[in-house]
Amino acid sequence: MTKIAVLGSINTDYVFEANNLPKAGETVFGKNVKINFGGKGANEAVCASRLGADVCLFGAVGDDAFSEKNIANLKKEKVNTEFIKHCKNVFGGSAGIFVGDNTNSIVVVSGANAEVDLKYFEKIKNNLKSFDVVGTQLEIKKEVVEKLLDFAEKNKIKVVFNPSPMTKLDEKLLKKCSFVVVNEIEVQSLPNYKNVEQILKHYEGRLIVTLGADGACFFEDGKVQHSAAVDVKVVDTTGAGDTFLASFMVAIAEGKTVKQAVEFANICASLKCTKLGAQTAMPTRKEVDKFKK
Repeated sequence: MTKIAVLGSINTDYVFEANNLPKAGETVFGKNVKINFGGKGANEAVCASRLGADVCLFGAVGDDAFSEKNIANLKKEKVNTEFIKHCKNVFGGSAGIFVGDNTNSIVVVSGANAEVDLKYFEKIKNNLKSFDVVGTQLEIKKEVVEKLLDFAEKNKIKVVFNPSPMTKLDEKLLKKCSFVVVNEIEVQSLPNYKNVEQILKHYEGRLIVTLGADGACFFEDGKVQHSAAVDVKVVDTTGAGDTFLASFMVAIAEGKTVKQAVEFANICASLKCTKLGAQTAMPTRKEVDKFKK
């Protein structure tokens, strides 16, 4: 069984739906409310576990009731929570998502995710040597991700990095990654970006750009390679990016080529979009294999 580590965020998502979002100072009636497990780190860990990998999540939770439920859910999904930091007098990471008017507004509070600091990384870093692939994002402190990439480069650890939420990044940092996965909007913020073909060539073999319904692309054999998305009835795209990243990690850990890994990730992300929700809609390996047949 492949071994995958994820260093990242653990959130509780509070989703409020209304016909019309309130203006400043206004109160409106909503029509629905949902509480979901989320956070890019937790999403990726759950997805990779469902696809058959042995997964360990590194991150932090608070001492509130929802943090306890997040840990219970991760255990139910067979994710190793042994190294997750439990913080006192701190709420777990939270996101308030307000949906209406055919749009949404989101307020994210880092909470315990901000406690994933350099001191924590020093404690857990040597554990990362035993994994086939490590995944990370930017819902934790950037300085921790920078330390991870330095450590990974020195110890020949494969890292798959999704620099989201996007911030200013040094090109040297990106070149320490085994793979960088961004969407068609995020890619425009990468250093030296001119167009997709140019930036893919610049990071040849290292950068994968997801294109939503149009699949994904990467640079190989002297040209841009395109992998088409699977034609499915889309119900909800929430968590599709996290599904792509996690399934790409699983495929790379299993020894697949970049092309094979992108094709596998496209299938998994497309299947996720056929169901409502993020973690709850992520496909199992059995579902993926059945679809491929």
